[in-house]
Amino acid sequence: MEFAKSNKKFNRKCKSCDAKCCKYVVVGINTPENIEDFEVIKWFVSHKNVNVFVDDSYEWYLEFLTPCEFLGKENQCINYDNRYKICREYQSDECTFHNDYKEKFTFKKLEDIEKYIREVYNKGNHIIPDEDSS
Repeated sequence: MEFAKSNKKFNRKCKSCDAKCCKYVVVGINTPENIEDFEVIKWFVSHKNVNVFVDDSYEWYLEFLTPCEFLGKENQCINYDNRYKICREYQSDECTFHNDYKEKFTFKKLEDIEKYIREVYNKGNHIIPDEDSS
C-alpha cells in the first residue's frame, strides 16, 4: 500500500541519508549484574539481526535491525503526514549517524559476549551505572 508523499521539505541531512533511523529499533535493557545475567545477553545476540550495545554512559540496549513497514523504496516515509509521534519529534541533529557518537561496546554474536566476559567482566572492569544516572 502506497501513501501520497508529502510536499514538505526533508532536512538536508536526512535527504542525503539512507534512512538509517528507520531501519532499527532500540530498547533499554537492564545492565547484567552477574554471570547468569549474561546468559540472556547471549540469547539475544543468538538471534539474527539482533545486537546489544553499551553507550558512553554504560547503559545497555537491545537493538533490532529491521526496517519500518512505512519505509519506501527511495528511503522516504510513505506515511509521512501520519507518521508516529516519535518520528515527528526526532531531530536530525540528534542522529547518531551524523555526529561523533560511539558505543563503548557492541555485541553482534556470541563470541563478542564471551570476549567481554573474559576481558572486562572477569577482570573486575564491568561497570553497573547508578540508578540515579539515567
